[in-house]
Amino acid sequence: MRASLLELERHDWPVLRCGCRESGAHLPETFSRLLEARTIEETVGYRLDGHLEEQSMLFEVAPHAVPVILAALHEDLPAFVRSHFLTVLWRLVTGESHRSEAEAGSPDLEEECCARAREGIWLLYHEAASGDVETALDILEFVDPDEARFEAFRSALQDRLKRKRS
Repeated sequence: MRASLLELERHDWPVLRCGCRESGAHLPETFSRLLEARTIEETVGYRLDGHLEEQSMLFEVAPHAVPVILAALHEDLPAFVRSHFLTVLWRLVTGESHRSEAEAGSPDLEEECCARAREGIWLLYHEAASGDVETALDILEFVDPDEARFEAFRSALQDRLKRKRS
């Protein structure tokens, strides 16, 4: 049993607006394909770009995808899938509501994404300490309300990266 798949099932995707101008009904399959992929070839045609966000403009499905991504990051994923999820999460917390979403009554999707990402703040710090340091720190810069903690971690992790590179 995988937490990411359970989290995926909790959401009523067909009633949510997607960036592809359809409902979010197809997103469970996209997520499942990404979660099950063991080769890059298995992900062809299954990306989240253009669905949750388009050029950092967020759609209604975006905040619902954040806990799925966080649950997935707890799992053993191939590096290319983990990287895709982290990049998408970064776009979700740094984006802003698409004009169509603001007009439909959802002007603050980025705030919803950040709030949901905060629920996994220690997972994101773990990712920064042991995985993709730069992307995880970029996410945390927008998500962590404790600036002193963020700066302490960023400083320690950047020092570690410098020592590793030399």
